[in-house]
Amino acid sequence: MDLCNHTLTSPLDLLAGICMLHSRGPVVLAVALPEGVAGPLAVLLVELFIAGVALGLLGIWLKERDVAARIAGMSTGIRAARTGSGVPARLPATGTDPISQFAGEINQVFDELERSRQGLMESRDRYHHLFESGNDFLLVCAVGREGTPYRILDANALACRSLGYTREELLTVAPQAVILIRSDFARDDRRLHSADLIPRQGERIPAEATIHRISLEGTPAVLIIARDVTERRRAEKELMNYRYHLEELVTQRTGELRIANENLKWQIRERERIEQERMEAYRQIERNIEQFAVLTDHIRNPLQVIQGMADLIEDERAEKIKEQIGQIKEILRQLDDGWVESEKVREYLERYR
Repeated sequence: MDLCNHTLTSPLDLLAGICMLHSRGPVVLAVALPEGVAGPLAVLLVELFIAGVALGLLGIWLKERDVAARIAGMSTGIRAARTGSGVPARLPATGTDPISQFAGEINQVFDELERSRQGLMESRDRYHHLFESGNDFLLVCAVGREGTPYRILDANALACRSLGYTREELLTVAPQAVILIRSDFARDDRRLHSADLIPRQGERIPAEATIHRISLEGTPAVLIIARDVTERRRAEKELMNYRYHLEELVTQRTGELRIANENLKWQIRERERIEQERMEAYRQIERNIEQFAVLTDHIRNPLQVIQGMADLIEDERAEKIKEQIGQIKEILRQLDDGWVESEKVREYLERYR
C-alpha cells in the first residue's frame, strides 16, 4: 500500500497504514481526507486517533525491549552460574507481574548459589589450611584396580620441601620413586607401616605411614600420611645404648656389692670372735680378782701363825722373821689395794661393755 499517495476512505485503511508505519519505521504521510469529512474537527479527530495508535505501538515496543532486556539478563546470569564464573548481579524484581516474580525466584536461586559458593570456598580454604599446616608428609595418589598407586595427584608443602621437588615436578614423579611403604595397598587397615622417604638428594628418611582409601572427584585414590621418625629412632638408639650401659653399671655394682657383702660378713664374724674373746677375758679377770681375794686370805692365815711363833723366839732370827713378815704384810696390803682397783675396773667394764 502506498501511503504517500493513497486516499484513506475508511478507518480500516487508516489502521493498516499505521501498522505499515510500525513495521517500516518512520515515514512522512500525506493523507487525503475522505469526501464528506471536512473542517477542523475531522482533522483533529484523525490526528488524535493516529497519535493514540502511535503511542500504543510505542508502549508495546518499549515493553518488548524491557522484557527482552530482562530475559537477556536472566540468560546471562544463568549462563554465568552454569559455567561457574561467579554469581551474577541480582535481577530487578520490583513489580508484581509474572516476569518480576520469575526474576525474584531466580534471585533466590542466585542467593542459594552464593551461599553454596561461599561455603565451598570456606571448605576449600579449611582443607587447604589443614593440608598445608600439619607436621606430616601428605601425598594423594591415584590407584589402579589392583590398589597400587600409580600417579601423585597432590602433595603438601612439607613433602615437596623435604623430598627436594617443586609441586609441579612432584606431580610428574611416580609414587614408588619418592616413598617406599612396606604394606599391602589393597588393604585399608589404617595401621602404622614402616616406610622410607626417598628425597632427590641425600639419604633415605625413615618414616611411619598410614594409608587411607578415598575417592577424589570419582577417582579411586589413597591418602598417604607419613611422619619423619629420624629423631625418634635416634632417641631410641640412644636410650638402648644407655640401657645397655646401665645394665653394665648394674652388673658391676652388683659385683661390688657382693664383695662388700662378703667383707661385711667377714667383719661381722671377726667382731663376734673378738666380742667372744673379750667376754672370755672379762670372765677371766673376774676369776682372777676373786682368786686374789682368796689368795690374800690364805696368805694372812699362815702368816699370823708364823708371826706368833716368831714372837716366842727371842734371838736375832726372830727379828729377821718379823722383818720379812712386815714385808709380806706390805705386799698383801698392796694386793688388797690392787684388788679394790680391779673391782672398780670390773664395775666399769660391766657398765660399758
